[in-house]
Amino acid sequence: MEGEYSLPVTKAEKGSSYWKNSSSIYNVTVSIPNDVTEKLYDLDVSYTADGAQVKDEEPNSVKVVNDFKKDFRFIHLTDIHVGSPRNIQDPANATEAGMWNPDESKRWLYLQKTIKEVNLLKPDFVVLTGDLMFGQMNPKEYIYEYEETYRMLKKFDVPVYIIPGNHDFYAQDATLTDGAKYWGEYFGPEYYSFNYGPYCHMVGANSMDWDKFDRQGHGSLSVPTWGGQIRQAQMNWIKKDLEQNDQTANANQVKGLFSHNNPVKRDREIWPSSDPDVQEYWKEYDAQHNPQNLSTLLKAEELGQKYDQLWHGEGAQELVDVMKQHGVSFSLHGHTHNDNITQQNGILYTTTASIELSATPWEGYRTFQKDPDSKNFNSYIYEGTDRSIPVYENGNSAAGTVSFEANLAQPNDGTQGAQTATVTNRLKKKVTITVPLYMKPGTYKATDGEITENKLYGTKQWMELKVTVPANSTKEIKIQP
Repeated sequence: MEGEYSLPVTKAEKGSSYWKNSSSIYNVTVSIPNDVTEKLYDLDVSYTADGAQVKDEEPNSVKVVNDFKKDFRFIHLTDIHVGSPRNIQDPANATEAGMWNPDESKRWLYLQKTIKEVNLLKPDFVVLTGDLMFGQMNPKEYIYEYEETYRMLKKFDVPVYIIPGNHDFYAQDATLTDGAKYWGEYFGPEYYSFNYGPYCHMVGANSMDWDKFDRQGHGSLSVPTWGGQIRQAQMNWIKKDLEQNDQTANANQVKGLFSHNNPVKRDREIWPSSDPDVQEYWKEYDAQHNPQNLSTLLKAEELGQKYDQLWHGEGAQELVDVMKQHGVSFSLHGHTHNDNITQQNGILYTTTASIELSATPWEGYRTFQKDPDSKNFNSYIYEGTDRSIPVYENGNSAAGTVSFEANLAQPNDGTQGAQTATVTNRLKKKVTITVPLYMKPGTYKATDGEITENKLYGTKQWMELKVTVPANSTKEIKIQP
C-alpha cells in the first residue's frame, strides 16, 4: 500500500487504564522509522492470542510530527449533530443537510464542507466539543448514528479530539441503547487529557456526567436531563491530571479545558428565582443532588423546556476553582449553538456556534493561533465582538457556497505531471490554506505560494502548497516541473 510503514515493537508490558477495567491491557512501545512522512496515519495492529491471529485497525490515529511549534494552531468546532432533524427545520437547507441521502457523497453536506475547510486550514489539531449526533428521535437511533458519525469523522486529515455532549449520551433502557455504551465502543474514554508537545496541555471533560437513570429517555423525543454536570470521580481525576502535569510542565506551556457545557453558564443563576416552580425544583433537587427521582426529573424537563438547561447539575464552581488553581487559561464549549466570549478571573470561556444548520449568527468554527512570544491566542474572533468563522459565504447556508475552497483542474491521484489549483476566498479577511498534491515523481515549482512539503510517498510525489489569498479574491496557481 502507498505510504505503509512497519513499526518495530521495542517493548510490551502489562498495563492499566483508568476508564476501562480489563486484565488484558498491554502498553506497547514501537519505534517510528526516520523516513516516515509527516502525515496522519491509520494504525493497524496485529498479534497472536490463544493461537489465533487478531487484527485491529484504528483510522487516523497516529500523527507523525517532525517538530512541535511554539506558534501552534488549533480549531474549535462543536455540535455537528449527524442525523438531526433540526438541519431541515428550514426547507431551504434541505440540500445542505443531505438528511440520510442514499448517495453518501451528498449526505450531511454542511459537515463535509466544514471538514474540507478545516483540512485546507491544516491546524495542528481540532477540538470537537460534543453533540456529534442527535440520538433523540427513536430508541434505536444510536445503532446507525454512531456508525455514520464514525464514518464522517474519518474524513478529517488532521488529529481530532472529541468529548461527548448530551445528545451523544441519552439512555433508552427498553432497547439497551445507552449512548455512553456506544461512545466507549466507538471512541473510547469519556474524559482524558493530551499534550501538544511541551507547549500545550489539554483536558477533555465529560459534562454529561449523570447517572444512567438521569440520562434516560421517557418515550422518544422526551428527555429530562440535557444540562451539564461533572461528578466527584471525574473531578478527582481532573485534579490529579492537572497536579501531575504541573510537576513536568515548562514555563512556556499553556493549559486548556474543553467540555460540551460551559461551567459559568449555570441554571442556578439563569432560571428566574421569582418563579415558584423554580423555587420548588431547587428545593427538591437539593435534597438529592443527583436527582434519580422521576418527579424531580419531570420537573427539570418542564422547566428546561421553559428556560433551557445549560450547566444544570453539580461541579460547575469546583471545576472553575480547579482551573484557576492550576493556571488553565482557556475553556472551550458548545451546547447553545451560538457564539459567546466571556473572560473571568484570567480564563477565556469560549462558546462556539454549531455546525448543525441551526446556529446563531451562522454555522461556524474558531481558529486559535498561539502567539509564540506569550501565552496568548489570537484569531478566534472573525468579526465583531465574538463571531466565529462562517462555514458558508456570509453565513448563508441555504445558498450552499462555502467561505473558501481549493479546486484542482485534474485528478489528484499521482498520475499528473502538471496541475492547476484555483483557490477562492470569500471571507472578509485573508486566509492561508494548504493544498495537498499527489503528482508523478519529479521536481516541481509553483507560480504562487510555497511548496512546504515535497517527498516521495510510495510511488507518488506528495507535496503541500501553502498559499495566502486576500479577502474576497481568487488565485490560480500552476504547479509544473
